[in-house]
Amino acid sequence: GVVGADAEPAGLGRRGAKEGGPAAGRPRPPLLPIEWRGRGGGRGHGGAAGAGGGAPEAAAGAPLRSGMPLWDFQGGGAGLHRAPPPPPQGPEAQEAPLPAGPPPPSPAAELRRARLMAGLRQRYAAACREALLLERPPADSLDRWMLEQLAQPRGTGAGDPLLPRPGLAETSRVLLRELLAEVPLRCPSRAWGRPAAEALQRYRLSAQRWIEHRQLPASLRTQVEALSAWLDGRPLAGGAAAARRGPSSCPFRRKLDELSSGGGLSSQLQREVEPLALGVVAAVSAEARAVVEQMQDGAGGEGGEGGEDEASELVLLREEAGPPGGAAVLSCRGDDIRVSQMHLFKLRQLFDAQQRQRGDLAATPGPGQEQAFLRSAYVMLRRYVTFIGLDPAEEGLRGGNMHAAAPESVFAWLKQELGVRCELFASPLNCYFPRFFSAFPDTDAAFGSLGSFFHAKTLPEGSYEVGPPYTEEVLELTAQRLLRLLRAAGATRGALSFVLFVPDWAGCGALELLDGGEFAAYRRGSGRGGGGRGGGGEGFLAARGREHRYITGVQFFADVGEDSARRYYVVPHGTRVYVLQSDAGAARWPFTEAVEHGLLQSMRSGLPP
Repeated sequence: GVVGADAEPAGLGRRGAKEGGPAAGRPRPPLLPIEWRGRGGGRGHGGAAGAGGGAPEAAAGAPLRSGMPLWDFQGGGAGLHRAPPPPPQGPEAQEAPLPAGPPPPSPAAELRRARLMAGLRQRYAAACREALLLERPPADSLDRWMLEQLAQPRGTGAGDPLLPRPGLAETSRVLLRELLAEVPLRCPSRAWGRPAAEALQRYRLSAQRWIEHRQLPASLRTQVEALSAWLDGRPLAGGAAAARRGPSSCPFRRKLDELSSGGGLSSQLQREVEPLALGVVAAVSAEARAVVEQMQDGAGGEGGEGGEDEASELVLLREEAGPPGGAAVLSCRGDDIRVSQMHLFKLRQLFDAQQRQRGDLAATPGPGQEQAFLRSAYVMLRRYVTFIGLDPAEEGLRGGNMHAAAPESVFAWLKQELGVRCELFASPLNCYFPRFFSAFPDTDAAFGSLGSFFHAKTLPEGSYEVGPPYTEEVLELTAQRLLRLLRAAGATRGALSFVLFVPDWAGCGALELLDGGEFAAYRRGSGRGGGGRGGGGEGFLAARGREHRYITGVQFFADVGEDSARRYYVVPHGTRVYVLQSDAGAARWPFTEAVEHGLLQSMRSGLPP
C-alpha cells in the first residue's frame, strides 16, 4: 500500500533537521517579517519604494536583470477578473466571469498529500527496478502522467487536485510509452561520434542485463551478441574520422538508428517486455487510487488531520544566514521549504493585489493577515514541490522541466508588440503577468490564478502567451482547445490572439494539427524569421536548438535567483512559435514580417553573439 501519512517521505524537511529544525532538538529562530532587498540598497515590500533611496527595482515593484524587470505586474490583466465585472459594453459584452475556484487546502492536508505522493513515487521507483531493471524511473515520466490528468475535462466524481484521474494510466499510453522507451535504453537522437559510441556501450550493457535476467527468445540473445561483436571490432578512434564529416557518416550514429528503427532490436525487446511494463502501470494506478481515497477520508479533510487545532498549523517564516536577499524558509509541522527571498517578495505582491481586489487588504497589516499570506504561500509551494518531485533543500537536485518558462525578454516583447497581458500556462512562481491560468486553482487563486485553461468555459477577448508543458498529449489537447476557441471567436467576430511555444519534435501529433488545414485561417506571419525549418513560409517561426534560452522550472529555489547563472538554461532542441489569431485579433494585434525577427531576438537575449 501507499506509505502512511506519518511516515517520513523523501524530500520533506531534510534540510530543516540538519540546520536546526525541530528534528535537531534546537529552538527555531523567531518569526521574521522578511523583506526582499534590492541590489541598489533599497528594501522592497509589497511593491513600495525602498527606504534606502528608492532603488529602481523596488520602486517598480520588481527586481531587474540586465536592466529588465523579472516580472511586470503593472496594468493588471487586461480586464480579466474572478469577481463579476461591471456590466460589459461593446466587444467586452461576450466576456463571462470565470467560476469561483475550489477552497484552498489547509497546510496539514497539503503536507499529508505531499507525504502520500512521496510514497507513490517511491513505490513507482521500486516497481521500475524490480520489473524493468531500471536504476531509476524515466525522467519526468510520472509528471507527464499527472499533467495529462490535469488536462482532461473536469468530470463528476473528480479525484484529488493533484490526481484528478488516478486511473488514467490504464487507458492512456503516456506512462507505458515512457517505460518502454527505456528498454533496453532510450537512444539519443542527436548524438554522433564519441557520445554515440558511449551510448552504444550503455545499450549493450542494458541489453545483456535483460538477456541474463529474463527468459527471452534465443533470437534476441543472438542479436545482442552480434551487437557486442560489432562494437568490439570498431574502436572509437576508427570511427572518429568519419564522425567528423557529420552524423550521416558516423557508424555509431547509424547503428543507433538501426537499433531504434521499427523492426530493430529495441522494438523487439519492448514487445517482449510490454506485459511487465503494463504491470508497473497497473501498480501505479492502484497506488494513485489509494492516495486519492486517503486524501478524501476524514483524516485528510481540508480542516486538518485528526482534529488538530489551529496552532498546530501555524506557518513560520525565517531568514537563513547568508548574503542579504538569499534564502527564506517557510516551516509547518517540521516541514521546511526553502525559497528565494526574491520569489517570496513576488508572492507577497501577488497576494496583496488579490486581497485588494476582494477588499480584504487591511490598511495596517497585522499578524492575522501575515499568517494568511504565509499559509497560502506554504500550501502553494508545497504543492509545486510535491508535483515536481524534488526537494529544494537537497543540494544538486535539479529538474522541473515541465515548469520552465520563456525569459522575461520574450514577455516584454510580447506585451509591447502584440499586447499580451495574460499567460495560459503559468504558476505564481513563474508568471510574468499578474493574471494567468494555472494547473492548481485551489492553491493558486490566492495569488491571481484564473483557474485551469482546460477547465475555463470561455476566454475573454485578448492577447495570450501559450507555453504548455512539453508532453505530447498535453500539446495535442492544447492545440485542439485553441482551435475551438479561434473558431468560436471567428463566429462572433471576437478578437483573440495566441502566441504558442512548442518543441520542434518530428512526428508530434500537435505539430501535425497546427501545420494542417484546420489552422490555415489562423496562422500569422511568414515564418521566415528563423531560417532552417520554419524559414520558408510554413506559418511558424523556428528558433534553432542551442540558440535560445528558457528560465529553469526551479527558479524559485533559494540558490537559483536573480543573480545566479542557474536561473536560465540553453534549450538543446528547436522551438516553434506559432502566432494564431482570429481575423479581429489580427486586425487589433498585427503580426507582420517586419517584427518577426524581434521575437526570435528576444528568445536569444542574454546569449553570446
